[in-house]
Amino acid sequence: MKYLNELTKRKIFNYKDFIEIVGDDNLAKNTLQNYLEKGYIKRIKHNLYGVVSLETNECIADKFLIASNITDTSFISHHSAFEFYGYYNQVYYDVNVSSISKFNTFEFEENTFSLIKVSSTNFVEEIRGVKVTSIERTIVDSIKDSGKYCELEETLNCINMIPYISIKDILKYLKQINSKMLYKKVGIILSLFKDKLNIPDSFFDICHEVSDSIKGHFDKNKSAHVYNSEWKIFIYKDLKNYINKE
Repeated sequence: MKYLNELTKRKIFNYKDFIEIVGDDNLAKNTLQNYLEKGYIKRIKHNLYGVVSLETNECIADKFLIASNITDTSFISHHSAFEFYGYYNQVYYDVNVSSISKFNTFEFEENTFSLIKVSSTNFVEEIRGVKVTSIERTIVDSIKDSGKYCELEETLNCINMIPYISIKDILKYLKQINSKMLYKKVGIILSLFKDKLNIPDSFFDICHEVSDSIKGHFDKNKSAHVYNSEWKIFIYKDLKNYINKE
């Protein structure tokens, strides 16, 4: 148990980390196997280990910290980010993990960690050791990928719980993605929260200016869409009814 104090501080580690702690490759290999057999640590996946709580026999690291350490570029996003921030109240066992590097979907302690392949770690923050998309990127990503990782109703109700967003950061991220249709989608969704989030008219003017030359559908569920003439997009009718008013 000589090295457990240091490991407990880290909560989660890989083999390279363990060699640095122990100081010798052979000793690290033998000690790691010993700790696994005695139940002091668990193998989360190949080359990723977590320290076990003696009280619960589960890893000290929660699913968010685990997700942040799957690859060098992994971070939580979409509905998992909303959940991390406290805006998603249901118990959810599918963890959205965005990463530039690939990894195979795996299960650990009832949670399923699934890859969302991305090309950028911009607008990702580190909070208490957890890498997570900023609330602004979380909103835009969830709207962009609506129906894939987070249903529209869930996204709307999460946004409804948020007290403040940076419109400047929303626009910065939209500019980075550079999709005219996404400006339209984000514009019409955030228009539902214009008063609640104190969003200026100038934001919607920009969204209109960038996207008004094109038309399209909000997502693949085309049969459920109606035409919105203000935003020139086919989208669900009576969007405000999707928001839980309680």
